[in-house]
Amino acid sequence: MDKVKVGVLGLGRGHTHLCNFLNLEQAEVIGAADRFERLRNRARERITAAEANTKLVPEFDELLEMSLDAIVVATNGRLQVQHSIQAMEAGCHVISEVPGAFTEEETIHLKDAVERTGKTYMLAENTCYWDFFRYWRKWVVEDRFGPVSMANGEYLHYIPSSLYSTVDGTRYTPTQAKAQGLTDLEPVWRADQPPIQYLTHDLGPLLEVLDDRVVSVTCRSAPWRSEEAPLRSDGQIALFQTAKGTLIEILVTLNTRRPCEHRYRLFGTLGATEYSLYEGFARIMDRSREESKGWERVDISLAARGDDTSTGHGGADSKVAQSFIDALLKGKPAPIDVYRGIEYSLPGIIANKSAEMGGIPLSVPDLRKTPFEGTRFWDVLGLPEADAPSEDYAAKPFSM
Repeated sequence: MDKVKVGVLGLGRGHTHLCNFLNLEQAEVIGAADRFERLRNRARERITAAEANTKLVPEFDELLEMSLDAIVVATNGRLQVQHSIQAMEAGCHVISEVPGAFTEEETIHLKDAVERTGKTYMLAENTCYWDFFRYWRKWVVEDRFGPVSMANGEYLHYIPSSLYSTVDGTRYTPTQAKAQGLTDLEPVWRADQPPIQYLTHDLGPLLEVLDDRVVSVTCRSAPWRSEEAPLRSDGQIALFQTAKGTLIEILVTLNTRRPCEHRYRLFGTLGATEYSLYEGFARIMDRSREESKGWERVDISLAARGDDTSTGHGGADSKVAQSFIDALLKGKPAPIDVYRGIEYSLPGIIANKSAEMGGIPLSVPDLRKTPFEGTRFWDVLGLPEADAPSEDYAAKPFSM
């Protein structure tokens, strides 16, 4: 196989995937499907600009009839497992958008389908491809922080448009819908999604940096006070314990009005590092730096030098597409295969169960056929050979 024949299901979020697979020489986008004509028309403009022969259809069944090698599943989170299994049973490899699964039962069905069909499945978690995580993994491997006992991830993403038009898919806030007198609206799939179940952007990369997996969790929910998204908690905070004993705290809010941001931190006994999307650089204080000197600023962020940041999420989306195609053409496992993808998403599902039960600790089941032997992700992405330039951080260190 010289080229992978690709289909794209869902042209909302899937529009970015369509663009990136159209740009790959090793891929041929045969078709794309979406029930909303408005989204198909937007995709048609991009297909025309790329001088491609991609066929646009409204239904998934029509897409499956096109003799595809692989399908991008970019539908809503409640349908991703259903569509992934349907695609694999039709003979297609699958790359699925996050969260990848919505219930614990779905993760079992998804795993069973991969084992039954022998098809490649990959979770399209793009944050793992952010460049600063490559340095974090390098620093952990070099033991720059001593034992890492704790880590933290926060996802702050205000999503007030919790309704959509059943006619053309346009999204509205409840306030907008009321002001315009709209009646043909339904809740979007995330309108009542427990926030902590949208944690793969945070938990996934931390698990790869730490080369670990979650074994238990406790979680609590904030109140339901948002007028724009009253069907979901304003946020949830979960505390996960990993197989190596590290504690990982994850906070997710989709209801807090503020700039969208990701924050990550690692706490070792001899040093620490942190990154804020809002600031756009990392801080580090490793075992070699005197405490009195405070942080070093390291100018590493989402994109590596030379990355095309127009491809989505700081260039990460194009790397996701390329690594999926490479895995298929080389006959190698996907960098985030079905087992690793479940280890990103299932802890959030169990976390919400904990919150519903008042925060009691719950075990996270291991669905692997054989025990986890370590991450393969960095074999694909690679680690930096040298450190990035750094300088003293401007803020003064706090002293007691």
